[in-house]
Amino acid sequence: MTYDQLVSWSSYSLRKLENIFHQFLDQSPPTLKIPELITEESYLLIDGLWFGKRYCLMLYRHHKRKLIIHASFVSRERGSLIAKDLKILNNKYRFSGIVSDGGTGIGNGITAVFRNIPHQICMAHLHRDVVNAIGRFPKDRRVKELKKIADHIWLIESKEALIWWKDKLQNWIVKNKDFLTESKHLDTGSWWYIHKGVRKATRILVSLPETSFKFLNHPLMPKTTNELEGTISVLSRKHNIHKGLKRERIKPFLQWFIYFYNRKILSQRKN
Repeated sequence: MTYDQLVSWSSYSLRKLENIFHQFLDQSPPTLKIPELITEESYLLIDGLWFGKRYCLMLYRHHKRKLIIHASFVSRERGSLIAKDLKILNNKYRFSGIVSDGGTGIGNGITAVFRNIPHQICMAHLHRDVVNAIGRFPKDRRVKELKKIADHIWLIESKEALIWWKDKLQNWIVKNKDFLTESKHLDTGSWWYIHKGVRKATRILVSLPETSFKFLNHPLMPKTTNELEGTISVLSRKHNIHKGLKRERIKPFLQWFIYFYNRKILSQRKN
């Protein structure tokens, strides 16, 4: 609810409500005891929510319990900062694998702390990058074929299907080699590839078998971080409603939201 709604609903003035909430946000939320996450297979989901270019809220969630088991504010997605969070988690929990986006910082942090567990790059992030590079509705026949190949990744549920898909992609690359290498030369002597977006999409798709199909060897591993992105979208909406908050109060506001979110999850499990 907004302040205006609360003023009309309660008997308090706007100034009184502001003072109450500011006093509330000046306190840190109490420590919430999270039960041991003992399951046959346990996977960690990692994603970040950027607030402009100021800072990023990194969220770490257990895939089955739906609990945010750690959160931190970072100025950049640096490997050293991510590694610091992961060391805290490594001392508390055991994971069978990790699912995240393909950010270099997250990848470096995971490599530094978890060397021997599979790291699945979120298929939704990479598919989104492909679509952004070539467009949702490409007009060129060759690019349409590539888009169709990209969309087929969601149908791959076995190693045999992955082999078939890789052959399909490789045949497209060989068939359209001239199209991919088509370039434009200027009188100054410089040149560039004409179809940069298509080349980028192709590079992403070629990397997919090594980065985003770890779940074929670990059937319980999530393919994407979509579960966590749902929580992030709620956080983003809450932040947008309260954009009037000063910067120093945004962080405690989000920390309180995470506290109540986890408390709600735990109460649902008890019931």
